[in-house]
Amino acid sequence: MALRILSSRIVRQTGVSLFKVEQVIDFGMHNFKQFILSKSHWNPTTNASVSLHHAQSGSWKAASASEPHLVDSNRGSKIVASYQPEATRERHHLIVESADEQRFEFPLIWLRDNCQCAECFHPKSYSRILNWELFKVDAVAQLREIVLTENGNKLEIIWSDGHRSQYGSEWLLKRSFDNDSKQEYLNEWYRPRPTLWNKHRFGEILENFEFKDVINSDEALLAWIECLIKYGVVMIRNTPLAETEARKLVERVGFIRKTHYGEEYIIKAKEGTSNVAYLSAPLQMHTDLPYYDYLPGCNLLHCLVQSESQGGRNLLCDAFYVAELMREKHPKEFKILSETLVNWTDVGEDEGREFHSIYRAPVICIGRDGNLERINHSVPQRDSFFNVPLASVEPWYRALELFVGLIHREAVQFKTVPGNILTFSNVRMLHGRSGYTDTVANTRHIVGAFLDWDEIYSKWRVLKAKTKK
Repeated sequence: MALRILSSRIVRQTGVSLFKVEQVIDFGMHNFKQFILSKSHWNPTTNASVSLHHAQSGSWKAASASEPHLVDSNRGSKIVASYQPEATRERHHLIVESADEQRFEFPLIWLRDNCQCAECFHPKSYSRILNWELFKVDAVAQLREIVLTENGNKLEIIWSDGHRSQYGSEWLLKRSFDNDSKQEYLNEWYRPRPTLWNKHRFGEILENFEFKDVINSDEALLAWIECLIKYGVVMIRNTPLAETEARKLVERVGFIRKTHYGEEYIIKAKEGTSNVAYLSAPLQMHTDLPYYDYLPGCNLLHCLVQSESQGGRNLLCDAFYVAELMREKHPKEFKILSETLVNWTDVGEDEGREFHSIYRAPVICIGRDGNLERINHSVPQRDSFFNVPLASVEPWYRALELFVGLIHREAVQFKTVPGNILTFSNVRMLHGRSGYTDTVANTRHIVGAFLDWDEIYSKWRVLKAKTKK
């Protein structure tokens, strides 16, 4: 995408422009349009100024050697904007215009920090290597000259210290600071916003994938991951009935997440267990391992043998939907559950490993961007130590009562069959199970495994980038 340089601009910390360009400098025209001071933005008390000087040669050049040149190398003409900033701290910006007449503004300090030359950037690792011990904000981001090359497809800056930086127009505009571009990047490459659902929409949102397709096809793998990101739950069908198959699915994405219950874990009714999931009694809805700071992000539950009794039915709820419902309809209770720290704990022994885990976090965790980040809820793993003021205890219980009532109201029930792998987000979904009865001839047998969201998002970006080439 071709660029036109409009101006370098000084912007105060308050965001008020000392000067701005009222009309575009059109490099495609024989008669250049002028810079016009905007009276509404002009502060007469400052020393800032804009000057244009015409040379006898017919080109525009700087009034002094210290002033930056704006050059369109395709026409051999120079445009000069000079300024004398006041003594207070300011930000220097560069404004460019794309071929479709959109304006973009880039801080000079950001441009200098993101120089793409071999001295500053290592392309193989996509890593900045410039020496930040020598990087002085007030010294390095001073312009000497700006040059457009390759028909406006490349921007070259010569800094006051003689260093040269080049930026491809496509690279530059993708990193625009306007709000739409920033949000587009976050949705496109960081973490897309989830689509929340209630129990009435479960039949619409639940996607089914064949195990062999996800194992053998990158296209199917990408589609599965995208559904998992969007809806938080996906069913994999016709998986071979062996305890190693869940691992194969995990390793298509990254690597299995080990916890103090091991890597794969076998869910069968066990006598003398320290984990209520290994009982045949009803299992209340919960998130797994809320006592972990670094919480496993995704569950994979591979059904090898299902109970022939009426029990063993899965319970599942989109807890993000419930949390957003509370934020809208019950803000007081939402605030309590999102701000009150709860002690989550797990003490016991499994396969010879002893453990005592504790983590403190609210039931509803909100990220720094204000979006929902994680749900913590497990009645068995909520500690009896509750380190809150006495006056906060009963209001918290009343808020939790509302939350639990809503998750049960919005829960769906279904029963997996041998060959199903139920995959779901452990930071978003609440899951449980109705009680069941084993017999000598029929023992319910589930193999579980965890996969981290960091690995899921990483694989998603890799696959997505390949499809765009």
